[in-house]
Amino acid sequence: MLQLGTSILAPLQERTVVILNWRTPTLSVRAAESLLEDGVRPEEIVLVDNGSGDESCELFRRTFPGSVVLCEATNVGFAAGNNLGAAARPAKRYLFVNSDAFVARKGSVDRLVSALDDPGVGAAVPLLFNDDSTVQPSVSPLRTPGVALVQATGLSRFIPDRFQPDWSTHWSHDHSRDVQNAVGAVIAVDGEVWEQLGGFDESTFMYGEDLDLFWRIRLNGSRVRFVHDSSFVHLGNASGAPPNAGRAERVARADATTIRRHLPPHRAALTIGFELAGHVARLGYFRLVGAAGRADTSRGAIRGLRP
Repeated sequence: MLQLGTSILAPLQERTVVILNWRTPTLSVRAAESLLEDGVRPEEIVLVDNGSGDESCELFRRTFPGSVVLCEATNVGFAAGNNLGAAARPAKRYLFVNSDAFVARKGSVDRLVSALDDPGVGAAVPLLFNDDSTVQPSVSPLRTPGVALVQATGLSRFIPDRFQPDWSTHWSHDHSRDVQNAVGAVIAVDGEVWEQLGGFDESTFMYGEDLDLFWRIRLNGSRVRFVHDSSFVHLGNASGAPPNAGRAERVARADATTIRRHLPPHRAALTIGFELAGHVARLGYFRLVGAAGRADTSRGAIRGLRP
């Protein structure tokens, strides 16, 4: 894990926005431009190219001459790339924006970052929309045996809306509230909390970094805030492989690793066991109805969850 030491290395800026790019230069430019249109200053933006091997860096330097552009020789991974971006411009507050996430509502950046004014809030996430303007369910619970059991049995859909964020993703997302975990397409993090945690955990190359970060933020005594009045469009997995068995296996393996890291052994085993049972049940259903693609995805998740 990267040890930042920002208070010693450089004076703190008020805000730094990090965009990590890997072979999505057009999307990264769009993401940066949407931030600039929402009031972010060019010098606040750090664009990190993660060893794309194309003309991304030249494009960023030409398009955003006032911003910091970091060019890695190789792909160092999601966590390390974002950590490098944050370390390049130490700040009191950080905003991490995926290359496929774009401001959807004027003032979203300020509203999201302002949630950190509450000293108890360590991180904040916005409302996400799909490209077709439908709400993208992004808030979810941290994994526990109870949560895994409820989700595996399909009972999560019957839980009242006000309890949903602590049990499942089937929440209306219609108001701001404290949450446990969320899709990490856009995350605002308090600088002191970021420093205390040492940034994203670099032990995994990709997937699970957001789940691990939110888990550690809560263990550190801070809260995670969902800000309904801040909204972004998130395309989803623009720089990775489309949903398939291989990706499902990698995601499941990363999630299982995070669960084992943060839960006692017996609770971790129960949680992963219930998740595994849920995927086995879904595999049987998908095979029964002839949904071959979804069945393959379930097989991948099963492989990832197995020890």
